[in-house]
Amino acid sequence: MAKFKLTMVLLSLCMLSAINLFAQGEMSDEDQQQKIIKVCSLNSTEANQEFQRNVQLLRAQRQKVIELKAEIDNTKKKRDKKKIQKELDGLLLKLNENNQTMFKTYGFSLTRNYTQIIEQSHVYMLVSDIEADKFNELQGESSESTSEE
Repeated sequence: MAKFKLTMVLLSLCMLSAINLFAQGEMSDEDQQQKIIKVCSLNSTEANQEFQRNVQLLRAQRQKVIELKAEIDNTKKKRDKKKIQKELDGLLLKLNENNQTMFKTYGFSLTRNYTQIIEQSHVYMLVSDIEADKFNELQGESSESTSEE
């Protein structure tokens, strides 16, 4: 009788554990569903260029950190390791500061993946002054005709 009760308790515990694991698995699936959210808008060409420069700077700093870590691993002399470690510590400090600034400014962090979507685009062409005047006249006429309708 005692063996039967013990077996039933163990089976019950196994079932509860399985149900718990299944529920956690479902919760993690829900957590893994992701949405795209807008974190900032760059309202000018200059703002976009500055953003791109800043992202490139962060990525270059991160790459340098990776290279310095590999250099430390490959260096045998303690003196050289200390020198590289000092450089690495300074670079990590600067990288973290820059990453925080980018997050505050743009909502951008090296720890995330981003998609940049062009929401507005302008098309330009090189023309002479005479062509520009003719084009502006045509644009003026077309905007007047649409406003009259």
